[in-house]
Amino acid sequence: MAVHNAEEWLLGMTGWVAARPWMPGRFLHGDQQQFGVALVIVTAAVLTIGVIAVSTRAKWSAETLVCVAYALIINAGSHLLFSVVSWSLMPGVISGLFVLLPLGLIIVRTLPPVRWSTSAVVTTVIAAVGIVAGSLLIAAALAPIIPAL
Repeated sequence: MAVHNAEEWLLGMTGWVAARPWMPGRFLHGDQQQFGVALVIVTAAVLTIGVIAVSTRAKWSAETLVCVAYALIINAGSHLLFSVVSWSLMPGVISGLFVLLPLGLIIVRTLPPVRWSTSAVVTTVIAAVGIVAGSLLIAAALAPIIPAL
């Protein structure tokens, strides 16, 4: 996740998104510095979930890791889709295809399958969207104080 987020930041995801007015949720990306804060928040959230799940080996941990893996696979797929639709490599597409997708598939194939129910799907979608959108909103709220840091 950190490699993927670094690629997005280093290759200027905010500029790439700003140049495409048809992109959904583009108002959330803010400027490059704000987006960097959001990427740090997302990376920390996913790392925290992973560390807690692996270290505690709680009953929920395997399913949670598989759900995170599916979110990473979808993230990689969305980068590929937006790259194809825009005829331009979206920042994050390379690490998405060569890091997130393979690791996501390894996790999905290695851990026990998720018992997909409506509540599991809804919870996974809400968590994935919540982590991404939440990090962007938190970064936007912190934007006035970011320059002071």
